[in-house]
Amino acid sequence: MRQVEAGVWKLSVTVPSGPGGRQRRVHRTVHVANARQAAQELASFVSEVRSAPVVPTKETHNSLMNDAVARFLSEHLREEKGREERTIRSYQAIHDKWFAPELGRRLVRDVDRAAIDRAFGRMRRAGLSRSRLNQARSLYAPFFKWAVSRGLIWTNPMVGFELPTSRHVATERTPPEVAELELLLREAVAVVPDVAPVLALGAVTGMRRGELVGLRRSRIHREELRITVDSAVDGHRVKTTKTRRERSFYVDDETMAMLARVCEQQDELNAEAGSSLVADPFVFSLALDGSQPMPPDHLTKRVAILKEHLGIEQKSAETIAREDEALRLFRQPPTTRPSGSRGPEPVGGMTYKDIGAHFGRSERWASLAVASAQRREKARTRGDQLDFDGSILALRKFTSSELLDAGFNISMVAQRQGHGAQVLTKHYAKSRRSSDRQAAEHLGRVVRRGSAAL
Repeated sequence: MRQVEAGVWKLSVTVPSGPGGRQRRVHRTVHVANARQAAQELASFVSEVRSAPVVPTKETHNSLMNDAVARFLSEHLREEKGREERTIRSYQAIHDKWFAPELGRRLVRDVDRAAIDRAFGRMRRAGLSRSRLNQARSLYAPFFKWAVSRGLIWTNPMVGFELPTSRHVATERTPPEVAELELLLREAVAVVPDVAPVLALGAVTGMRRGELVGLRRSRIHREELRITVDSAVDGHRVKTTKTRRERSFYVDDETMAMLARVCEQQDELNAEAGSSLVADPFVFSLALDGSQPMPPDHLTKRVAILKEHLGIEQKSAETIAREDEALRLFRQPPTTRPSGSRGPEPVGGMTYKDIGAHFGRSERWASLAVASAQRREKARTRGDQLDFDGSILALRKFTSSELLDAGFNISMVAQRQGHGAQVLTKHYAKSRRSSDRQAAEHLGRVVRRGSAAL
């Protein structure tokens, strides 16, 4: 242990024999006020290093970051900890985008605190939110602990790590008001009728996206007017709910009647096709026999079309500019057909294939971009000035906010939503403009009651 400069100390420890019977010195720099605190840090450092296993093989000791992270996600998180596939995919995406370009080909044992700070610094400069930075920390803090326990490294470079301050300014949109929700559901019947019942059920119950499409007929108790939620869909996999708990709650007569009509339509389609349903079909399914749930991504894409129709989609300015340019190219005056060529006259300035090539994207991207720009243009033409969150998650937030604003018990609301009360109030119960106005009027009356002259 030696002092490098004021407030900075370098700690050194001799570790047990590694590959080939060699001794090795490992070091750590700490920032403490005095020698007494440095000695305490040294004691912790010695305990950490001595408790680490001897490196079993040279190959393990020379593991690359990309390989080690893949092994950590697969062997540890998936197999040993049972994490959800969605969580593992999210962690892999963070590593691939923000850490792999600089650290992926480096040995795990060569990754130090400075390299980690630089990687998190890039995320900060890119304007990522604190939640995204925290998600990255939630990956690498346990990863380096695991690497120490498996003998990939001697010391954990994440010890004492602090997140940088995010430059991101949150612009969260509020859940819909009752009138806005009515508009959303009414337009859903006209624009995306195949998912309109799913959205209505989401608004009434506050069920998660995967729970909505994972609902089976046996979980609908018509006589009792109750629904049981015990499964959800993640991609193409049916799993337990997010909290791994079953819950049951009442629904109103009209919602139960809507679900009955959905099931009746499913029966009629099967009768017309001369097929039969599986034993316990999914209520919302693209499969004729109801054997497969509606893919959650299909629901999200259909809702995106509805949001564009209403002019409330959330896209970056760059994306909107590209789509508007794609529409402009599509609407250019048709080019003259070369003499001698056959076929119909050109009907537009550029084909979807040419537009896609112009942007370095696919023909399908071009067709979707043009359609999005057209829907956005129609919304502007109608003069709609809507500004609310129309996502599937917003329906869940609407349910929480509406019940709490109406004075219902927070424990009951949390039970319906499948969360604890603290999570409910932090993430799902959001203040809407109507509640804000009521609060302002109440405070105004109270404050001015005895000061009318002001």
